[in-house]
Amino acid sequence: MAFVICIGAQSAGIALTRKAPETALSLFPLNGLAQEELAIGVFRSVAADLVSAEVGNPMAERWALEAYQKEPLTPEAHAILALAEQDEEARSEIVSLVSALNRRNTTLQAVVLQEQVAQQDYPGTVATLDRILRVRPSRSAELFPSLLPLFARDGAVDEFERILDGTSPWHERFFRFALKEPAALTNLLELRKRVPFDDQHLDQTLLVNLVAQGELDAAYEFYQRLGVDSADDDHGPLDWKSTFAPFEWAFSDRAGFRAQPSLSGEELEISARPGEGGVVARRLIKTPNSPFKIEFEHSIDSPQVLRDIDILLRCGGAEGAPLLDRDLAKHGDGFEISSPPKSCRFIEIIIEARAWSGRSPLNAEIEAIRIRD
Repeated sequence: MAFVICIGAQSAGIALTRKAPETALSLFPLNGLAQEELAIGVFRSVAADLVSAEVGNPMAERWALEAYQKEPLTPEAHAILALAEQDEEARSEIVSLVSALNRRNTTLQAVVLQEQVAQQDYPGTVATLDRILRVRPSRSAELFPSLLPLFARDGAVDEFERILDGTSPWHERFFRFALKEPAALTNLLELRKRVPFDDQHLDQTLLVNLVAQGELDAAYEFYQRLGVDSADDDHGPLDWKSTFAPFEWAFSDRAGFRAQPSLSGEELEISARPGEGGVVARRLIKTPNSPFKIEFEHSIDSPQVLRDIDILLRCGGAEGAPLLDRDLAKHGDGFEISSPPKSCRFIEIIIEARAWSGRSPLNAEIEAIRIRD
């Protein structure tokens, strides 16, 4: 009978522990799980600056030790005791012993993670992060800043390739986080070559950000890897595709000022209402053999509209004066570029348009842009 009462008391204690650890502790003073809950509550209060470390840490360690003595398999008690250990060798041994205790407990795994980082065990670190974030994807915002330096290391792609296979929601979230960080772009590009993102927007953003960081050659190679027919970059008419800017067109698309391909896809339609103006279209191309000529085919009759559409050519990623800055009224039989700098591996074509206040809206079509050697 005593045995049955003991088992019943333990079951009731376990049931109460998660909802009300203090009540469980008062009712069942031998309940190690309740003591573990109190220990982790104090520990989190210290982490949140609600309790000073001088007061909270010894209290958390004491509750964790009592919990461990009564319930040797309490994972969060192990975590707190490991963190409290000052001797590095002893702490490493504790973490090693308890790391296999519960691979789904995020607090324990966070301690394992901390020790792996300290030991520069980067493959283990990545694997532990994956375990934590599969269970608690909401912790991604907390852990991604710590993960990024590991990802940006030389040789890190091999480790991350084994983990970031798209089988967990946090993988895509990390891709999006890393896209914003210049230090991560090189490894992110290498990872993308090995692992499909299956997300066109991610590919587009990676392409744009590589160019923004001046990595034009790497970006162009990636553009070609996307399976896009880019043969028209060197010669002949340029199409009006805009899926993968900046090696395809980036068009303005705001109210009263936009450019867009016609329904047939053969022409570029430009429109601006009075008072609107600026860059309406831009695109990078591989620099043609010098000298070369760029020709704009159009049927614009209005001299005013011709003067209000400007063509600029710049070396991709370069500052300073443009290679060309002319309006369409000066087009003649085309604009010739005799000798761009040898460092000018890519050229940006920029179309600007403006409808002046007090005048009619600007509406024009460009049938084609041709590059001729």
